[in-house]
Amino acid sequence: MKKDPYRYRELISELNDLVSTGDLLPDDNIQILRTASAYQGGYRPIIEWYYDREDMADIADELLETLEDLDGRATFRHADPEEIADMLQYVVDSPELATMKVSDVLRELWEHGTGNRNH
Repeated sequence: MKKDPYRYRELISELNDLVSTGDLLPDDNIQILRTASAYQGGYRPIIEWYYDREDMADIADELLETLEDLDGRATFRHADPEEIADMLQYVVDSPELATMKVSDVLRELWEHGTGNRNH
């Protein structure tokens, strides 16, 4: 089984963009999802990331507000289907998430994604 270096480049780019805009800081914690099975040597690649629990709760609150119509009833009329799908996936993934600092995630992605491991 081979790691997908393209996906690691995508994750690196996404996180670096958020750091460069100040939306994330290198010392901020994020939640990561790893593959269920390990590669030879025991390494389980990172396949997704989410903001920390508090930020994800804020995002969920905002999403719920967009689902309510004027009478306070839930409706999908004004909701972005992709945002709903992302939040549902977060709920599914949440039992498997681990917390890491952004800088540590970027370092791991870089080292394992480019083959430049220093350990």
